[in-house]
Amino acid sequence: MRQVSGLALLTVLFVVTSGSACSSRPDEQIKVAEKAMEQAKEQRAEEFAQSDWANAQQVWEQAQSQLKNQRYGEAGTLLLRAKSRFEKARDIAKAKRDGVLKEVQGLQKAIDLRYKTLKTDVETKGAKLSPTRKKSLEDSFKDIDKGIEKVQADTEAGEYSQARTTAQTTIRQVFEAEKQLQGYLGTGKKT
Repeated sequence: MRQVSGLALLTVLFVVTSGSACSSRPDEQIKVAEKAMEQAKEQRAEEFAQSDWANAQQVWEQAQSQLKNQRYGEAGTLLLRAKSRFEKARDIAKAKRDGVLKEVQGLQKAIDLRYKTLKTDVETKGAKLSPTRKKSLEDSFKDIDKGIEKVQADTEAGEYSQARTTAQTTIRQVFEAEKQLQGYLGTGKKT
């Protein structure tokens, strides 16, 4: 009989403690989900993984609502789901950001190569140019230099989308300056 009452007492204690564990605030899940959210923000998931970020945010908000209503068991489940979705958004964003960075670096190399060639051509053939035409090219060079600096600054700041846009604009400026020089010199050199 003592054995049965001891077993019954253990069963009651187990049920009471598990019931209270389910109803306690899921602080650990909150911390883990917040960390995953911060990591996703660092990778700019809102920009590079918009739908995944929105899904994670939606689940996060649902969890917050459950926490507010002290429905901790449901909140804990939602927090784990939010963590998972934030991690997915982070991973997608990182992959896309890496792709954009690679594209920017490729554009930077192309700009550097073509711009050096253009400047060399202007230096070696500049004597054939009128002062007005040479000044026009020098003004283009100033804009190109500003673009190169902005691409570098945006890249260092992690603003890869902006860096890509600026790099695309800058390489177009280099192409236009090349065409301008060819027109001034009367050459039909293909670019």
